[in-house]
Amino acid sequence: MPRQTRTWKQRCVLALNIGLAVTCLIAAGGIGWAYNEASALPRIDVSAALSAPVPAGEPENILLVGIDDGMGLDSNDPVLTGRSATLNTDTIMILRVDPNNQKAAMVSLPRDLYVNLAGGGKGRINEALALGGPQRLIETIKQDFNIPINHYAMVNFAGFRSVVAAVGGVPIYFQYPSRDQWTGLFQYDPGCVTLDGDQALAYARSRHFEIQRTRNRWQEDPSSDFGRIKRQQEFIRAALRKAVSKGARNPFVLRDLLSFAQKSVTLDTSFSIQSLVDLGAQFRSFDPDSLVTYTPPADGTMVGAMSVLLLQESAAQPIFDIFRGTAPIIDPTAPTTTVPGPGPSTTITPGSTVAPSTTIPPSTTTTLGDFVPQTPQGGTCL
Repeated sequence: MPRQTRTWKQRCVLALNIGLAVTCLIAAGGIGWAYNEASALPRIDVSAALSAPVPAGEPENILLVGIDDGMGLDSNDPVLTGRSATLNTDTIMILRVDPNNQKAAMVSLPRDLYVNLAGGGKGRINEALALGGPQRLIETIKQDFNIPINHYAMVNFAGFRSVVAAVGGVPIYFQYPSRDQWTGLFQYDPGCVTLDGDQALAYARSRHFEIQRTRNRWQEDPSSDFGRIKRQQEFIRAALRKAVSKGARNPFVLRDLLSFAQKSVTLDTSFSIQSLVDLGAQFRSFDPDSLVTYTPPADGTMVGAMSVLLLQESAAQPIFDIFRGTAPIIDPTAPTTTVPGPGPSTTITPGSTVAPSTTIPPSTTTTLGDFVPQTPQGGTCL
């Protein structure tokens, strides 16, 4: 029996990020019309800020930004309630892809992280885009964290909802009745729920996530943005699994994705369609559950009247080393060995090379708990 080939949905490594679907749109490079349609994606020239391109097949970093400008939404859309008119980053993630080793990792940068802004001044990292556009955000990340950025992709609220609708919704397992009255998330029936575009967006944006363990008593997630980031990361895996589960190549879904992308996704001018097609082909056997996610540790504090997060510099370095290319992407499912030494212990994954002074970081700063909906062990939610 001939081996079944991977579908275009199984080649999605960037797809359904917290609103960033890129490779899904063009991984079906063999379909001429899809290639041509993808070529019409909006572009932005940030080449002056990007790091030097890497040879084909080598690891590279892609800055993924979800913005809350509300472009493409009706003026009465509830999503716009309380939003400013400036271009703000609602989500900032760096995706590192290593095609040769079939590995991918993602680090989420909290939007309230207090940093030195490129060009002068200090502020929350999400202010960089509002004050100086994508170029200033890229330069701020390179300056503060010494992480190269090879490509840039951005999506807005309307695009997020459209891509969720295009794949038929994203299933999330709620252990308890859950809500966020700020974003409009209302899920009162526990169990596996397929979120539509509106509820998926409300879930992904939730910073005041509440659960009801006991009748008439709601409890809010005390971790605020860290909990939101962890829910976003789990949402990505759920969305990727849903895309894979849809099965055979479906040109109608691809058409919908391309239609939304032309209105809502912006790529840097150097991110060629052929590069995206090649990346999708290289990751055709990528398992969504093997995506490794990180959140740099930070502490909450006040700077004047502003609530911010201060990076735990020393603890964050092992995470950033992975995205700098000085440490490997570690598969969390692989066996590990801890080697004692005079300094911090060294965790080594078979087949990888790690400097003796390197400590492989935890993948998140928070653990999975009641405030991060998850499928029970041994269960399914598709």
